[in-house]
Amino acid sequence: MKKFIILLLMFFAMVGLPAISGAAITTFSGQDDGAPVGGPFPFSAAAQSSFETAAAGYGPLNTITFESLPTGFYTPFIAAPGVTVTLNVPANYGPGYSGISNFTYGYLYGFNTTPGGSQWLGFPGYPQGSATFSFVNPTNSFGMYLTGLQTYFTSTVTISFWDGSVEFLSVPVNVSGGAQYYGFTDSIPTSRVTITDVSQPYGWDYWGIDDVTYNRGVPEPCTMLLLGSGLVGFAAFRKKFRA
Repeated sequence: MKKFIILLLMFFAMVGLPAISGAAITTFSGQDDGAPVGGPFPFSAAAQSSFETAAAGYGPLNTITFESLPTGFYTPFIAAPGVTVTLNVPANYGPGYSGISNFTYGYLYGFNTTPGGSQWLGFPGYPQGSATFSFVNPTNSFGMYLTGLQTYFTSTVTISFWDGSVEFLSVPVNVSGGAQYYGFTDSIPTSRVTITDVSQPYGWDYWGIDDVTYNRGVPEPCTMLLLGSGLVGFAAFRKKFRA
């Protein structure tokens, strides 16, 4: 039995289970300083298009628009099948600031970016509010619209991954709010992404997230076939070994 377990572990290593190191992350970013609610967002949209083209290379894409969710602040919640969102905010500041909202105070705060939609996910950044997206099936991509961010209040947004690595997104929007699209593709899939706002000491920043796009996490057929064949082979080996 001990020999069988060792050989089984060797097989999993050979078929290439996800590794922690060696990730190749490519980022996509575009911003529209002071863009009005409803757009247009030409620079953000260009970044979104480039991101989705690259992300599609890893499999089918799905976008969370928050349109079908009840409004209000609650956590955690199911954003899509297999995707859970957990919010960590200092307090619930009500519609237009916290949780699922369909109300906005303008382009200086969070707002909807879904064409024909009205809802978005909002949370205050100070002190360091965050949102964690957890995926049952790990994804090789993650893209989103950030709305209402301003350098005056927010210096950096950090993106933390399940393996402990961190990406730092500098906020280029100065004082006029507006929209920014940020996305990444990663050669190694991740099962958790946390967005954290690192606010400046000058006060509060209320901002939003919308149109979150990711890979559906469909296993590669060739990998599953190899894995299945290997397990069948090991089962036969074990039967012979025990005999």
